[in-house]
Amino acid sequence: MTIQPPWAKRQINLILIGETGVGKTALLDLLANVCAGVELEDFKATHQAKSERGGSQAGSQTNVPEFYTIPCANGHIVNILDTPGLADTRGIDMDNEHKAAIANAIKKHFEVIDAVIILANGTLARLGAPTQYALTTISGMFPNSIVENIAFIFTMVSDPTMFNFDRSSLPVELRKAKLWSINNPFAQWNKYQEKLAQDPRTVDDDILEEMNDSVHRSYSKALKMLSQVFSFLDKCKIQPTNSIYNLYVMSTDIEAAISNVIARMDQTESTRNELKKLHNDKAAQEQGQKMNEKYEEIINTPFFEHEGTGSEHNTLCVAGTCYSNCHEGCGVGFTLDRSNLGNNCSAFYNTSGSGLKRICNVCGHLAEDHQHYRSKWVKKIKTDKVVDEDAKKRYNEAKTEAERLAVVMEGVEKKIAALEQEIVDLEKELSELCDKYNQLALSGSFIGYISSAIRLLKLREETMKKEGADAESLKRMAERILRLEHKRKVLEDAEKAKRKWKIF
Repeated sequence: MTIQPPWAKRQINLILIGETGVGKTALLDLLANVCAGVELEDFKATHQAKSERGGSQAGSQTNVPEFYTIPCANGHIVNILDTPGLADTRGIDMDNEHKAAIANAIKKHFEVIDAVIILANGTLARLGAPTQYALTTISGMFPNSIVENIAFIFTMVSDPTMFNFDRSSLPVELRKAKLWSINNPFAQWNKYQEKLAQDPRTVDDDILEEMNDSVHRSYSKALKMLSQVFSFLDKCKIQPTNSIYNLYVMSTDIEAAISNVIARMDQTESTRNELKKLHNDKAAQEQGQKMNEKYEEIINTPFFEHEGTGSEHNTLCVAGTCYSNCHEGCGVGFTLDRSNLGNNCSAFYNTSGSGLKRICNVCGHLAEDHQHYRSKWVKKIKTDKVVDEDAKKRYNEAKTEAERLAVVMEGVEKKIAALEQEIVDLEKELSELCDKYNQLALSGSFIGYISSAIRLLKLREETMKKEGADAESLKRMAERILRLEHKRKVLEDAEKAKRKWKIF
């Protein structure tokens, strides 16, 4: 048997994506055999094992993207980029590594793609947090122009009654996507062969016959399903991959811009709070001169912000209020893989630990608190462009301490109001950055990605507690969740502010 009907495209380029444990390897083996015209009885495993890593099945078994070329019996070619499993137990940092690897692999192997095939477990009634996270991540990686080229294959569905998936569980932008279900005959055939190899005295003939019938039924259904899949692929309008890579680069630049805006907001809020304290400081108010000196000290406190460095990328610390440029002009290729920075960036040479836990020579923080940016932290002092000449004149002409104090207090109140407006302006700037991303990304929401990450981290935090994780590990997880929640809150506030602007 062969896949029918034949397709017209001489070459089909696919990206295969799915969370851990849904059977991507088995599907690759099935495609390799069926496309080559191999009959069921002659099926052989063809998926290369070099990308597989040891360890628990809870972690992704595909460590790096792998590119496969499958020659077909009709003389055509199917190219498949098999991607790392998303949302595995090794954490969000590993997923950032996966996304970077996927984006770079797409750029390397494809100028155009025909489709993205997403695998999921069809026996589950609704999407769990790992699948939701994986799909949200995928939606954030690809531009909205590719939405009609995305399809689902649901695995482990032995018969229609086993297909429990609810389409409404999908992200809104993917609910109209094509979907098929399969009970992979390749995996079944291997189990059947294992049974045949056992001592005949320990195997019931009726069971063997039933297994054989089941495998052949699944094989027949799989061929029919694959014919439908290839018919879909043949009709898909090819999509240039430069838009995928450009969106990935844009998302990293937006992350840097968001980091910058949040840093500026934090510092502005800190200055505002200091002025509030001064405003309520009765002791300082006893002397107008002391009040004025303290006011000048607060508003002239240096602050840090990102300054673009063009195409040059740098290793920056992002831990709390640490604004360290740990390695300007980093020689490690641009990456979001923080363990890669820990192992290879010179800021971490000859220090203790490894990967994410390696300590920076410059700032003393861990590699997990560092990131590549095409910008660097710059220390600045904000100077008011316009001097309130009237207030200055009134202060100099004041005859009593009370009069001078009144002028200073008036300046404090004006500065507080100005800082509050600056925070509003920063929220607007942040919203505009997100809008740029939302207009291009399939997901249409940067907030959605952050929310999914938070949800997944919280679930993992609960698992860690049940498994008796040490206090330090739990503390690091809690801090990571807090950082993401802070980022989400800032973005949500910016979205609310934007709605208000639109009303008025």
